[in-house]
Amino acid sequence: MACPVGLTWPSACAAMRAGITRKAFSPYRDDSGREIVASYLRDGIISDDAPVEERWLFLLSRALEDISNRIHGSPIEQMPLFVALPASSSERPYTAPFLAEALSTRLDVRLAAQNVFVFSEGACGGYVALQQGRASVRAGQPCIVAAADSMVSGRTLLRLSEKQRLLVEGNPDGVIPGEAAAALLLTREKGQALASIRGLGFGKEESLIDNDVPLRAEGVVAAARTALAEAALQLHELDFRLSDAAGESFYFKEQALFVSRLLRERKAEFPLWLPAETLGDTGAAAGLCGMLWAMAGWARKYAPGPRAIGFAGNEAGRRAAVVFESVS
Repeated sequence: MACPVGLTWPSACAAMRAGITRKAFSPYRDDSGREIVASYLRDGIISDDAPVEERWLFLLSRALEDISNRIHGSPIEQMPLFVALPASSSERPYTAPFLAEALSTRLDVRLAAQNVFVFSEGACGGYVALQQGRASVRAGQPCIVAAADSMVSGRTLLRLSEKQRLLVEGNPDGVIPGEAAAALLLTREKGQALASIRGLGFGKEESLIDNDVPLRAEGVVAAARTALAEAALQLHELDFRLSDAAGESFYFKEQALFVSRLLRERKAEFPLWLPAETLGDTGAAAGLCGMLWAMAGWARKYAPGPRAIGFAGNEAGRRAAVVFESVS
C-alpha cells in the first residue's frame, strides 16, 4: 500500500489506526476562490503540480514494490496483474500496453501487456479487479490485484466543484480528495495468508447523489446478499464493516438503510471502518485500502473480530461487496 500517510502497508495502516492525516490546503481553489483541502503527497516526495497520471503511477509503483518485497520466489512479472484505475484525462480507459510500459520503467522489470488487465469502474473498480483475480486463482494461476487513483487534479476537482461535492467553506456535506494505491497477492496457498475471501457480490443502485430517485439502498443490499449467500453467513455473524464512504451524508444513509434491511439479530456493536477519515476520497483505490486495513487489524490483533464485509460503489450506481475473514 502507498498513500500520503505511509508508503508501505504497515506504515499506512498504523497511521490509519492512529488517525494521522495529511490533509492540507492544496494549490487549487474552486470557482468562488475557496481553498480546497486535499490529502496528497508533498514535501518533496512528488511535485505539487505533477500531472495526475504521474501521481497515481508513483503510488502504484510503490505499492507493487511493497508487495514484491513480501513475495518470495514469485517475481511479479510472472503473474497476471489486475488493476483498477481512474478514467484517463481524455475520458478514455487506460490500456494494458500503456500501463505495462509505464510500470516496467518504474519497477525496472519487464511486464508483458498480455498479463496486465485494466478496469475503469470508479470506486468499485478494486472489487471488480478482485473478482477477476479470484477467477484467475480458481483457474490455477496466482495473481496480483491492485488499484490506484488520485483525485488531486484540476479536472477531477472541477467536476466535483461543479456538483457541489467538495468539502469547502459553506459546504459541510462534501468530500476531501485524496490519493492512494493498494495491492494484494491472491493465491490458493493458505500458509502465510492474512485473509480468505468468502464471498463477492454486485448490485445496481438507481438512486444517485445527483438525481431525485428515493434512496432505498437496493444496490448495496443486493451486493451484500450475494456475497453473504456465497459465504454461507448471515450479517449478524460478521464483526465489522468497511466502506468507501468519504463524507457525504448520502452514503452514510445508504449504510444505515443496508443495516436496517439485512440485520436480523441484535448486535451490541457493528463498527464501520472508514479509510477516508484518514486518506480522504481515494477513488478506485478505496475498496482495497479498506481490505488492507482490516488485514493489518487482524495481524496486529486490534480488529473487532475475524469477519468483515467491505463496500464500494461508483457514481453511476454500481455497488460491490466482499465478505472476507482472518485465517489466523
